[in-house]
Amino acid sequence: MRIHTCMLSLILLSGIVIATTPLPGHSAGAIERTVRGNVVATNLSADPQTIVVKVMLANKDELIVGARVPTDTRITRGTKAARLADIKVGESAEVIYLKKSDGLVARSIHVR
Repeated sequence: MRIHTCMLSLILLSGIVIATTPLPGHSAGAIERTVRGNVVATNLSADPQTIVVKVMLANKDELIVGARVPTDTRITRGTKAARLADIKVGESAEVIYLKKSDGLVARSIHVR
């Protein structure tokens, strides 16, 4: 039993370290996260542009995620490239973003 507990602890600790280790090419304080939800808003007139997504959590709570969308963010609809202007409120989207000390920055947006 003790061996199982130690192995489980080691696996969980490894997962935490991997999940919080910055990816190569990212600043040391950035953490990459992924959310899937419905688009609540986009702001094309802001610089940089922004997207806001509402995520339903397992405990039925809502999480609102707003991220800056710089020009190098990869945006796709299905398998084709898209623009932020093509995304409509209410559509389902997956947003991969970097959590930095100065806010959230979208790395990719995939609309289904």
